[in-house]
Amino acid sequence: MEEFCAKIPCRKAQLNELFNLLGDHDEPLPCSLFLSGNMGTGKSLCIESILQFLCYKHVIIDCIECYSSKIMFETILSGVGGDDFHVKCETMLDLTNALNRLAEDASRYEPIILVFDRAERLRSMDQNLMCTLLRLRELCNLNICTIFVTHLIYDNFNFKMGVREPITIYFSNYNKEELFKIIFLHQKSFVHHILSNHNVDDELKSELEKPELFANFLNAFLSVFYRPCRDIIELQHMAKVNFAKYCEPIIKCEIQAQDLTKLWRHISPILKTSLELLYLRISTEKGSKQSPGKENSESYVSQGCKFENMLKEELMSTKTFAQSFELPYYAKFLLIAAYLASYNPPKEDKRLFMKNHGKQRKRQQQVKAKAKISEKLNTQLGPKVFTLDRLLAIFYAILEEKLGLTSNLLAQIATLVELKLIAGSKEIDLDVSKYKCIVGYDFITAVAQTVGFNVRKYLYDFI
Repeated sequence: MEEFCAKIPCRKAQLNELFNLLGDHDEPLPCSLFLSGNMGTGKSLCIESILQFLCYKHVIIDCIECYSSKIMFETILSGVGGDDFHVKCETMLDLTNALNRLAEDASRYEPIILVFDRAERLRSMDQNLMCTLLRLRELCNLNICTIFVTHLIYDNFNFKMGVREPITIYFSNYNKEELFKIIFLHQKSFVHHILSNHNVDDELKSELEKPELFANFLNAFLSVFYRPCRDIIELQHMAKVNFAKYCEPIIKCEIQAQDLTKLWRHISPILKTSLELLYLRISTEKGSKQSPGKENSESYVSQGCKFENMLKEELMSTKTFAQSFELPYYAKFLLIAAYLASYNPPKEDKRLFMKNHGKQRKRQQQVKAKAKISEKLNTQLGPKVFTLDRLLAIFYAILEEKLGLTSNLLAQIATLVELKLIAGSKEIDLDVSKYKCIVGYDFITAVAQTVGFNVRKYLYDFI
């Protein structure tokens, strides 16, 4: 058991609980389990590894691929009865009858597990489907257990009738130390990725393979990326991209591998710029000019000359990707409104978005503050949180045509959250919903060009 838990780090408590619940081959299984937690927390990995270790007969149903009840039922029967077992199954009654026929040939206590991955899709299917799956054990003479894996909590599944509640197991987000431990396990693959793209001698190769070098990089990387992102899959991808840039001055013999101060000064602006590419997964095949969103920053200009060749490909890829992003027309304006709400002070909304806002006298103190060094620009301090009603107010102010507030419009906000263009809750509530736009200036400018909108005109930094 200890060896098995070591293969899946930082999930020992959840693995022990799953082992205790599933038990031995001659014990009855629980009726249903509900595994919940954010994406990238190891839910599917844990349950699949345990089922393979215990050698239980199991079927993993992807609720996105099995988009209809008929496809789902036939996938279950083909997995339980084998590839030779072909039965037309369209209703839940057909499924239970087919399982009961299989029970006549199978041992009564042979464990069978049905895993419904991405189970949140079951909410949009038949009303009684999940209610019946929760108590499938009662409807057939098999030692069967249904396991639901989803990023939603159980309270998000609303049932009109009383159902048998499953045993819930929550997978919490990895903390900073756990993320460090998990990513550090892949140190050899990170180094192999660099060595496959660069020709280095044996002495330099031994320097790159030292665990201390990768550990120092991970500390710097997580200090920047830990707060905006907890997804282990995305963090591993971004770490692989930035570790290559971290090692470039070492490969070129410009900085010694032991000089941590110079390495941190080298990688710090690169990591901050890489935040604009978070979740986008875009290619970097073309080059471009420097980002216009940072042209007023003196500190960026001084460092930008050094790193311009490294970053111009990412910036151009961002623009190309954004212009080809297939968002609905109003969703693009909602994203633009979210960006303006994140990077404009709330007290300046009247001045920016109302035609008859009255004259505003410029005080000498305000002029001096505006003329101060540009590192205090809102577009460089990061996005601020805004409320849903402020987002809608800016949306209607920048939209020239009149449009009513419909459920379809609110659903597009949830879609932007799902696409990770806006951070916040997908549940729409005018009283408590708060959001934050997480795309950069280059991305939002490219999106605005597709609808003929000038973002710079409505940003407080450029007035």
